[in-house]
Amino acid sequence: MTLTFSKVKVRLHWGFSVAYPATSKAKRSTILPPPTTLIGALSYGEYRGVDSLDFPSSPAEAFNSESKASSQPEKVICAAARFDDDSAVTYSEDVIRNVTSYFQKPERRNDERYIFNIVPTGKVYGPNATLRLVYVTTIPPDKLYRLSWSIVRLGSKEGLVSVEDVEVGEAKETSGNLETKYYFPETVEHKTGPVVLANFWKGGFVWGEKVESVRYVIPLNPFPISSTSIEVNAKRAYEVGGEYVVVE
Repeated sequence: MTLTFSKVKVRLHWGFSVAYPATSKAKRSTILPPPTTLIGALSYGEYRGVDSLDFPSSPAEAFNSESKASSQPEKVICAAARFDDDSAVTYSEDVIRNVTSYFQKPERRNDERYIFNIVPTGKVYGPNATLRLVYVTTIPPDKLYRLSWSIVRLGSKEGLVSVEDVEVGEAKETSGNLETKYYFPETVEHKTGPVVLANFWKGGFVWGEKVESVRYVIPLNPFPISSTSIEVNAKRAYEVGGEYVVVE
């Protein structure tokens, strides 16, 4: 089966915020948008204007579902992100007045004293910084190209981005020793270097359901926050326009 990749250059308007699941009083953000957020961003062009209540979980999860009535369902095999070589960002937690009544006991939820509270909210600030988003998919090239240009935000609705370039081509599977700037699962053998470990998650996040956490390695310089490369021994990776994304 031929796989198609899309490499998307997006420019941040101010930055983005992607909260970890099940956060309440400490609403920290991921340093880079995780795979689930990237898939959600790509699905926007497919489901724009569609009522999300028509889906059991989320349009993004339906977009990437294996249960579609097709012999070759359209699916994102791999999604990853990095900062461009000339871009750096900072991380901050702003003090935000948020609705917190749903974390209270039922008898407190209608009490005005418990409806709002102060919640430190993590944000990645990088006005005018650029990111590279990579998708390896079974989606037809023309449709993938159109969906890639339809990306308008990352994470929360305020995290607006502008797509500046889209490259679409055939993803070539490979393995062995290679260098990558994109995050990958911690189970992949890799050399030591400047990295950050992050707990991402599989599938969509549905209220009341526990998500499956997956540990990732992000090749990252700590200050200023910027992407770097690291050597890995991959069992399965894909060449995407002269770069590599690692699956396992």
